[in-house]
Amino acid sequence: MRGLEVNTDHELVNPNWELFADEHDRRYGLAISYVKSLVKGVSYDNQVMNLRVGRRGFYAQSKRFPAAFYGNTGLSDITFIGRDEAQAIAWEAVALYRAGEARSLTCVYSDDDPAAIFFGYRFESHERYEMGTLRSSLPLHLRVMISSPEVLESLGARQGVLIYHRTASNKHLLVKARGPYQPYPGMGELGD
Repeated sequence: MRGLEVNTDHELVNPNWELFADEHDRRYGLAISYVKSLVKGVSYDNQVMNLRVGRRGFYAQSKRFPAAFYGNTGLSDITFIGRDEAQAIAWEAVALYRAGEARSLTCVYSDDDPAAIFFGYRFESHERYEMGTLRSSLPLHLRVMISSPEVLESLGARQGVLIYHRTASNKHLLVKARGPYQPYPGMGELGD
């Protein structure tokens, strides 16, 4: 089943901070509210991210910077995994991003001030925007948007999203959603 995808990544690349709040709310506010109204599932929040997973999808939203939002109303697989598998997923996500087989990669390593993060975004032209530093340590939250020429074992598809999330109780959660999805039509590069 295809679902609605709300992804604010594009808006986080070199924004005009003076206009950011108004523009972000105008472009994404209604869609974010809609996804949140559909996803009435289990909360897996940790110190850096709110993560909700339900029968009608899931969403992840940064606690420190709520404009960083990803929501998906399609079908997804949710499983708890071991630490070794979590580390392998994190390394695979970095490798996919570096190889050009991932559109974006978000890693949040701590809630320090400033937070230890990495955000990488690849444009249609294959140019990259990157902020922060990749680390070898296991992140608290990771999301990778995959578009690979081959089916990936970890995703079970060529396109989709993988989210690794360490829960507040230190469990390792993996969310898999196969794509492509129908993006909200006024967003990101579609709305420019």
